[in-house]
Amino acid sequence: MSNKFLNRGISVFAIGCLLGLANCNSGSNESIPVETKADSAATNISVPTTTSIKPDSTTAPKKEVAKSSDRKSETKIVTIENMKFNPAIITVKKGDKITFINNDIVAHNATEKNNSWASPLLANGKSWTFSPEKNSDYYCTVHVVMKGKIIVE
Repeated sequence: MSNKFLNRGISVFAIGCLLGLANCNSGSNESIPVETKADSAATNISVPTTTSIKPDSTTAPKKEVAKSSDRKSETKIVTIENMKFNPAIITVKKGDKITFINNDIVAHNATEKNNSWASPLLANGKSWTFSPEKNSDYYCTVHVVMKGKIIVE
């Protein structure tokens, strides 16, 4: 009897943890489906798989001409996956842009540590682009262990 109670307690705890992660995705219509079987002490939890955004002619970052020189500006990509910014440290030239793409199952953002800039909350598959003007340390306000750095040359 006590093992059956313990198994159900662990299942309830696991569901609570996953629902807590789903709440990080506030503002999104996505959810984590939970299926339960009344005849079994085990609970099956189905978590959606992540899909990567593949650039095509409509979504690929465009290169633009910098206004102050003949050098063409570039758009660099930072992906958000597995609760990390990748790359965690990125070097760009003045006038370049950075696009953050969330490929994680929960929502994230990127916020400069002194709040001089911040992305909106990005659900899975969403992106945000900006032009950094100076070196910045940044983090995800939802998951503060996620940190990154931008170096502008």
